[in-house]
Amino acid sequence: MSNLAIKEREGKNKLLVFEAQKQFEASNEFKMNFMREAGFAIQILTGNEYLATANPTTIKHSIANIANIGLTLNPALKLAYLVPRKVKDQLHCILDISYMGLIKIITDMGAVKGIHADVICENDKYDYRKGSDPYLKHTPNITGRGKIIGVYAIAYYRDGGSIFEILNREEVEKIRATSESYKNEKGRKYSPWVTWEDEMYKKSAIKRLWKLLPKTNFSDQLIAALSTEHENEVSDLSKEDKYQEIFDEVQEAEEVKDIPAETVKPDEQKKEEVKKPDTVHQGTLIPDADNK
Repeated sequence: MSNLAIKEREGKNKLLVFEAQKQFEASNEFKMNFMREAGFAIQILTGNEYLATANPTTIKHSIANIANIGLTLNPALKLAYLVPRKVKDQLHCILDISYMGLIKIITDMGAVKGIHADVICENDKYDYRKGSDPYLKHTPNITGRGKIIGVYAIAYYRDGGSIFEILNREEVEKIRATSESYKNEKGRKYSPWVTWEDEMYKKSAIKRLWKLLPKTNFSDQLIAALSTEHENEVSDLSKEDKYQEIFDEVQEAEEVKDIPAETVKPDEQKKEEVKKPDTVHQGTLIPDADNK
């Protein structure tokens, strides 16, 4: 591609990115530098022609989300990325939080003092046990580690002790199978599951581990990050499928039709109000589903 063509693309991307400045500054609680992040965004879009063809509104929304979450696009830090995703036959741009970005947000929250994640390869040495006396040991092979067969994440509590979660390759591949960026053959080479496979494995383990951590110190940053992650995961699903993603089991409910107001006499309505029970009936608990 000629330098002129690159300059034209860069100019087009610059105009688009700066359209997001007002929205960026309106929610800039973490004092992010728009000019710096705009520079990173323009560089990313110019270098990724497929991503640059995404719906312009989603590109601007993703850039504004940088201010909401407080994670930079700086490629040297690898905390967050702009990535393409096919949603209902239309290419979208999403702000994808890396596993290192998740670690930063969770540790900044104060629930744990540190998190470590790593992939397990077929030539590594490893051993683990769960239950009342859990432990995990992993010795990576220095050379020729071989194919990835699993991944784990360990969180270290501030008052001592730790907790870990481990996933095998099949579990992670099920998560990967839900990724539209990976399923789309045309854009698969730009999918983080291809470009940053190790990182996506680690991110899957950290998101699963997150369910086990104390939830006492929810920060605005964490809430924004989790909301963005959830939005990215279910944005291409139907309303019914979104509930399937949230719960292990979808409870079937019997439809109760409202009685037309004109068929209820005022005296009967008053009697019904008096007869309302003071007790609250406990419903069936629905277990949480595993994070994807």
